[in-house]
Amino acid sequence: MKRDVPIAVDAGKCVGCLTCCMYCSFVKHGIINPLKAYIKVVNSLEKVNDIYFTDDCNNCGVCARYCPYGALSR
Repeated sequence: MKRDVPIAVDAGKCVGCLTCCMYCSFVKHGIINPLKAYIKVVNSLEKVNDIYFTDDCNNCGVCARYCPYGALSR
């Protein structure tokens, strides 16, 4: 599988809005469902949010393109 440029993560900027997950699920599956996204954001009140990508992610960059807080970039 061809992968695009990797996505850089700055979890300290993530506020857990799940915008990245909504866009990813829409582009990949045609539905807005964060549970279907290839990027996962685990919200935590005690520490910085944990952001990770599933093995199905091809680094298309849609998550970074629409992240309103700059937590994801290419």
